[in-house]
Amino acid sequence: MQFFLALRHIHEPDIARHLNIQPDDFVYHHCRTRCLDGLPIVIEYTYMPLDLVPGLKKSQLYQSVYAYLRDVLGYKISSFHHIIRAVAATEEEAERLEVAAGSPLLELEQVGFLDDGTPFEYSVSRNVGDRSELRDINVVLLFAPSSVRLDAASAE
Repeated sequence: MQFFLALRHIHEPDIARHLNIQPDDFVYHHCRTRCLDGLPIVIEYTYMPLDLVPGLKKSQLYQSVYAYLRDVLGYKISSFHHIIRAVAATEEEAERLEVAAGSPLLELEQVGFLDDGTPFEYSVSRNVGDRSELRDINVVLLFAPSSVRLDAASAE
C-alpha cells in the first residue's frame, strides 16, 4: 500500500461544504493506492477536519482510522452517504493504477457522519472495474409505531 498523509488548507469549496467547515480550515488529507495480490485496484483520497481528529498519525493509516476514531477519540460513527459514478482515469491515476489514461474507473464518493450528525470524513475512491467489485447491503430498521411505548412504564 502506498500513501501519504498531509496537513493542509483545503481550497476546494466542495470538500469544505461536505465537511461543514470553512475553505481555509486545515484538514488531514491522505491518498493511498490499495493493491490486491500486488496489483493496484483502487486509489483513495480522504479528507478529515483537523479539529475533529486530533493526534492522527501516519501509523494509524496502516491500521484502521475508524478504530482510532472509535477507540481513542470515543466517537460513534453512524452513517456513510455514497454517490457512485463512472469516471475516466487521470494521467496520474492511470500511472498509479497501471491502466491507460482515460480508462473507465468506478468512483465512490463518500461522506461519513458521527452519531451527532457531524461529518468527519469526505473521501473519493476510484476503482479499477475489472479488478474489483463493490457490494452494498442496505439494512432497514423497523421502529415501533409512535402509539407503542417501549419503556418500563408501558409494562405496567
